[in-house]
Amino acid sequence: MVYAITSKKIFNGENFHDNKAIIIEGNRIKNILPRQEIGNIEIIDYGNNIIAPAFVDLQINGCGGVLFNDDISTKTLEIMLKTNLSVGTTSFLPTLITAAEADVKSAVEVATQMHEKYPFNIVGVHIEGPYISKIKKGIHNPVYMKPISPQMVDFFIESNKKIPILLTLAPEENDVALIQALAVAGVKVALGHSNANYAQAATGIDAGISMATHLFNAMSPLEGRNPNVVGAVLNSPYVSTGVIIDGNHVDFANVALAHKIKADKLFMVTDAATPMGTDMKEFVFADQKVYVQGNKYVNKDGTLAGANITMLESVGNAVNHVNLSLAESLKMASLYPVRAFGVKKIGRVLADYVANLIVFDDNYKLIATIDGGNIIKGVK
Repeated sequence: MVYAITSKKIFNGENFHDNKAIIIEGNRIKNILPRQEIGNIEIIDYGNNIIAPAFVDLQINGCGGVLFNDDISTKTLEIMLKTNLSVGTTSFLPTLITAAEADVKSAVEVATQMHEKYPFNIVGVHIEGPYISKIKKGIHNPVYMKPISPQMVDFFIESNKKIPILLTLAPEENDVALIQALAVAGVKVALGHSNANYAQAATGIDAGISMATHLFNAMSPLEGRNPNVVGAVLNSPYVSTGVIIDGNHVDFANVALAHKIKADKLFMVTDAATPMGTDMKEFVFADQKVYVQGNKYVNKDGTLAGANITMLESVGNAVNHVNLSLAESLKMASLYPVRAFGVKKIGRVLADYVANLIVFDDNYKLIATIDGGNIIKGVK
């Protein structure tokens, strides 16, 4: 099947184009051409709306009424995929937060099955803990927290040959030689839920930590006499970092400051959980009851437990509250996470790239999601 889509503006992952059309053949982008060169094929005109690469979310715990920690199964990931497609995210990392190592192994194995079936949707798996700091645990259950063992390092290295793995850990809680072994073998290691001082964080980065998890949250803050984890992340030219742009986890001014420093090393994540895409008012997360309060989730003590936001809403916040351009905001939702995690053939509108696209209007309302060339109508 070959067809063309066109609209007022097409963002190709780098720049906006007027009066162009995207030619889609099968599940791939064949070309991007001037409208007058389309030829005799079906044309779908999205009028005054915007077409862009679909979103890539590297941290999502659950959505659509399910949570990966609650039910580590392909059924859960099928529901998460369907929900993500309905809000413009075609590619994501199902995220398991701190749990028993048996559950960690099950999560990797289940995600691997789904990655084999949907290689450009389930693009990897994010294991967030249990190798983290109890001091910066957030909502995570401290019962399971421990340093990583050589045996688990071997497990992640072997598993990474079948599915790309993002592993969040605290450098001060783990053997630096094991961190280096993971990084050298190709596992993406992220610094997060850490109370490290600057020297400890820098040592971890030198050992191969290349990413950070939800910048500013659950990490030792920047201080005048100790830059700590936040300072180490901001000061490193090698570390890419996710940030939650919901206005609750991080002040918009801090997002703007981080962007000035990190530029294309800063990408957005949702950190979404069970209720996203539903009307749920409460749920259980890490064995705690969590309540939905607007666009945030909190436990009875007010601790944040993920965000009730979509990537498209995050893009709107980046434009309207962080004062970033639409082009830069879209890059933070597609191109930059793809670069950080090393995914191929998504995140841009280029020939032979997977036809994962979104269509939305000037008010950030989703019109359609295109997943591997298949058009899915938007629901938001």
